[in-house]
Amino acid sequence: MKILGCTIPKIGANNSSLGFFLVITVMVSSLCGCALYPLQPMPATDYRLSPEEALGTIDLRDKRKLFMKAVAQVVVNTEEGRYPVKLAIIASKPESLRLEAIPIIGLPNFFLSIHDRTMKVYLPQNGEYYVGPATINNLKSFFPIQLAVPDLVALLMGCRPTVPSEQTILKGSSEGKSYRVDILSRENHLLQSLWIDPANLYLTRLDGFGKDGDKLLTVYFDEYFQDNDASMPSRVRFQMPGRDERTITLRYDGATFAPLTNETERIFDLPVPEGVRTIILK
Repeated sequence: MKILGCTIPKIGANNSSLGFFLVITVMVSSLCGCALYPLQPMPATDYRLSPEEALGTIDLRDKRKLFMKAVAQVVVNTEEGRYPVKLAIIASKPESLRLEAIPIIGLPNFFLSIHDRTMKVYLPQNGEYYVGPATINNLKSFFPIQLAVPDLVALLMGCRPTVPSEQTILKGSSEGKSYRVDILSRENHLLQSLWIDPANLYLTRLDGFGKDGDKLLTVYFDEYFQDNDASMPSRVRFQMPGRDERTITLRYDGATFAPLTNETERIFDLPVPEGVRTIILK
């Protein structure tokens, strides 16, 4: 199976090859050692709040998430098997992303960066460097989630993808123990459904829909913690229906947020290594 641009064995397979384990460099030291502080219980919130108030609270919190550094245990579950990878993730909204894998053993094998709508991928073991536009099709060739880059960045940071507010209708309702907000287009097509914990107004689930109304994915957000006045789920779980149905779970070992500066913005660049073959993506 192709995960992060490489063919890797599933757990339990009798395969001694360790070439699929991917890599991180000196950045790991700056990503580790961050302290997590559990969230304190908050007073229960009235279910009768408006959907505008609920989304306003979520979006205000998300504005504090400017630049994220994190280490995550990632597990991809498919019909073929279960595939684990440990990733270093650096992200900044709206659409900057860098992924590097942390190997158990072996040499670096995977680097991916997206910045200024350009995607770059370096596979050292293969001696290949890819560069091209950061489209959905190009991204899914190396990362097992088929999403537009801004949506993927937002969800990895525990945020909801942006929907233009001037083109939407909001509907709020109670559903079980959650407050549900449906975001519809002016043509009454469902764009997003959000489930919010009324006790603290944290987003716990998001359903995303395509233009034809088909569900594209469901994302669950669990076990929130606090860092620098920004709330962040410790676990983000993607479920994608369809012919290639799969579940991808990220459990963050640590995530920190900081302002984005010119210095940190350079992290999203991935220069061409000397002597490596460059492959152009369309």
